[in-house]
Amino acid sequence: MANTLFTLKNRLPLVITTGLLAGQPIIPLYAAQPDGLPVNIQWNCSTSSDGGWLCDQGTRNIGPLKPAPRMPITPARQNRLATSVTVETETVTTVEKLPDAATAAGVATTAATATSVASEQPAAMKTLDWVSLTQLPIDRQSDRNSLLCEGGYLEPERPGMDYVGDPADAPILAAADASTYLEEGFGTLSGNVVINQGYRQIESDVAKLNRNENIADFEGNVVIREPNLLMTGDDATVNMTSGRAEITDAQYVFHQERIRGQASKIVRRENGVINMDDASYTTCPPEGCVWELKGQEVELNPLTGFGTAKNATVRIQDVPVFYTPYIYFPIDDRRQTGLLYPTIGFGDSDIGFDYTQPWYWNIAPNYDATITPRYMSKRGLMLENEFRYLSEDAKGEIGGAFLSKDQLKDENRNYDEDRWLINWRHEQQLSTNWDYKIDFANASDKDFLSDFGTGLKLGSQSPLNQQITSTYYGGGDSAHQWRFTANFEKLKNMSIDSDDPYNREPQLTLLGDWDMGAGFGFNYLVDYTEFDRDKDWNYKGNVPTADKPPFDQEHDVTRPIYGEGTGINNAVGQRLYVQSGVKYRIDRTYGFVEPSVGFSHVGYDLNRLDLQEVRDQMGDQSLSKNDIESPSTTAPFYALDSGLFFERDAAFGDMKFVQTLEPRAKYLYVPYRSQQSLNPSFDTVEMSFSYDSLWRNSRFSGYDRIGDTNQLALGVTSRFLEEDGYERFRFGIGQIFYFQKRKAYLDPTLNVEENPDYNQSEAQRRLIEDNEASTSPLATQLVWNIRRDLNLRQDWVFNTNRGHIDEYALGLHYLPKQNHALNFRYRYRDQVDRTVKDDDGNNIWIDPITGAVVPPGTPGAIAKTASGNLEEVDASFLMPLTTNWNTVGRWTYDITNSRNMERSFGVERDSCCYKVQVLYRNWIDPYEDIDTASSKHGVFVQFVLKGLGSLTGTKVESFLQDIDGYRPEE
Repeated sequence: MANTLFTLKNRLPLVITTGLLAGQPIIPLYAAQPDGLPVNIQWNCSTSSDGGWLCDQGTRNIGPLKPAPRMPITPARQNRLATSVTVETETVTTVEKLPDAATAAGVATTAATATSVASEQPAAMKTLDWVSLTQLPIDRQSDRNSLLCEGGYLEPERPGMDYVGDPADAPILAAADASTYLEEGFGTLSGNVVINQGYRQIESDVAKLNRNENIADFEGNVVIREPNLLMTGDDATVNMTSGRAEITDAQYVFHQERIRGQASKIVRRENGVINMDDASYTTCPPEGCVWELKGQEVELNPLTGFGTAKNATVRIQDVPVFYTPYIYFPIDDRRQTGLLYPTIGFGDSDIGFDYTQPWYWNIAPNYDATITPRYMSKRGLMLENEFRYLSEDAKGEIGGAFLSKDQLKDENRNYDEDRWLINWRHEQQLSTNWDYKIDFANASDKDFLSDFGTGLKLGSQSPLNQQITSTYYGGGDSAHQWRFTANFEKLKNMSIDSDDPYNREPQLTLLGDWDMGAGFGFNYLVDYTEFDRDKDWNYKGNVPTADKPPFDQEHDVTRPIYGEGTGINNAVGQRLYVQSGVKYRIDRTYGFVEPSVGFSHVGYDLNRLDLQEVRDQMGDQSLSKNDIESPSTTAPFYALDSGLFFERDAAFGDMKFVQTLEPRAKYLYVPYRSQQSLNPSFDTVEMSFSYDSLWRNSRFSGYDRIGDTNQLALGVTSRFLEEDGYERFRFGIGQIFYFQKRKAYLDPTLNVEENPDYNQSEAQRRLIEDNEASTSPLATQLVWNIRRDLNLRQDWVFNTNRGHIDEYALGLHYLPKQNHALNFRYRYRDQVDRTVKDDDGNNIWIDPITGAVVPPGTPGAIAKTASGNLEEVDASFLMPLTTNWNTVGRWTYDITNSRNMERSFGVERDSCCYKVQVLYRNWIDPYEDIDTASSKHGVFVQFVLKGLGSLTGTKVESFLQDIDGYRPEE
């Protein structure tokens, strides 16, 4: 059987034999015996003067018959072949004109050779390039997708795989067992036909070639390959210039996206878009199909990265589960206008049946929008929209949600109101060193987020930000770095049982740090802020009012009531804070010393104060209007910070370390300034004590208090470091020694010298004791990296003055790799007793002798209390059972109040083309009052079709975000 090799640039090889030979005078034709055995005969043929063949027989030692090598022609040979295409004779010359000896040897016979095709299908048609895990390259065998699929698609090596450019500009290389050509431009290749053109390769049993139109018809076991694309079928028609192809009874594969399917007909258009009739689409491997999308008309568009289907049905295990007349779905990470896959939820007793159908609008490359109607059977129809934009120097998003008042009434205090949420986030770069940001959100009521949640990206959920900030950065690369910030911020309180926070309208801040050289440094801070909030800011509980009852008996809901506060707490107004200091640092390899000196000043211009009420609150009737409305405080500070570094070699068995010993001492002095109780508390809180507190300059956050102290903090840290610097173990311990009492308090009523007869609460008495103590609690911190995937951390704060533990936290985390985790946490904090509330959120009053509940206002009655300590355990795990099966669980228990805060357990089946998550959850919302909070429970299911979307579920991942080590795979 003959094997013919021919090449031609830009055209099908449909030249007649004389033309081909004119371009390349000597072509060796290898002949084999009729029984297929190799022979030592070689025919060297050229054209004769009458258009026939002149052949010389020679000998050649050859092995088993192989296809002729496919090698690109040289540019010079390309030109000669192009010239030979012009045929000026009508003589029909075929391989039949070979000498008798050649014919007898089986060089070519038109009938027998044409039917001599391969009886077996090519491997590509059987496997679609799918190989087992061990057959993949080493670097792909550890890939998670390959492990889940136990294999992957692997394109076989072929000529031209790395070709770059238009294949129509590349030479055409072809091979077949036999060929027949006619002068009219038609020809046939038969048996193991392989045609290569650039990166494109086509295989078939028979190819019928039309040189006049550069079109080829392929019959039997057709295989068409391009980079990342394989198409197989029974028959195909291909335009070799444009690349357009039509294939019947076809299958297809996108290797990188792991997409495959089949169709009665595939049309691959010139631009690469694939249109299919009666087609399927799936990401499941050929050896097993769990799900597939079947559509009457399916289009896959590699140019946009999206596919479409008409009259589409999603089938799971060949059972139809979902129908849609039209659907868009992604085939890669790019975006396209159209319907996204819906989410269907059940199980939430407050929402009922929950159906969400997003629609994505790809407006422009730098603009898009997502419009999301959401139907809740117990709430109504909600519409949520999000618009995103991007420019060279700005980006942002605008969103909103709306729900009419026709919704669930029971246990819903907002049933008679329209519900809405809006947000706007924007970042703008005005110049290389000047920018501004907007973060604005507002909601119709405080329950919106707890009732519905949101897909919008909010800067904060409680409170909601309504803020614009602009910052100018100065100094460039110089030693003097500074920045100026202008900030306008309002805060929307989203808690139903807390006071409203202050707004900053505006806040102007100048912050600088100047490295003066030789170890000297100068820093400064200037902050001017105007604080404001609603007059009725103080949470009163559910107190009866004349215009609106606090309790809706018909619908079983309560309503919070707000009003004015008392005394200095009602203040609003302006605050100026200034701080500046100079430091000098000496650094050596064995340690450092850093003395510093500076001052702090805070001043106010206040209003909305009842002067007499403030005098009564302070217990000082001599206070003037200026004292109350314009208080100010100025105090210097002096600090000396120092530390030493020691290290030595240490070993534990075969493990070698460098052990460090790092003692540190810091002296700090800030004198007491009286009358700070007249300073309001705009943004200041007293920070809890920890190991890091040893080295702070103030026990307050914010600028409303200048904390007086005369103290020496002593601490020591020891580390065990491996050769590469990895910290295997760290332990630190320290304590502060006070040389005088601390007299400045955040609570304006706690200055004992100014209010000696004030009746303090238990929390206030504890704070006074701590500020009068000569030592702070003893603080320790331990971090032990037992292994690089196993970590133990302990924080312990022991009050040496009262002889008990103030705080203790222990955490053990085992995180060997992503989504493999075992976590345990225990937390304890000593706190004062809390008051117990009834179902309406009001205090419960009892007789102090009998303990019986009595009506509010009963003489001698006291509020009922319970332990306010925080003590809880939190355990969670992410445990793989096999490569495909995972389990997840979490248990959080409130030891103080003997209640489960969170109990959840779930299983996950993660496979090559789908993921199923089933989660049972029983929980108490942490933002609800401890005495009125009710337990909720539900079973949540999510079924994800990889490559298509979430078929059903309620975003189970959102419940798992607090588990250390959990990361969604997709």
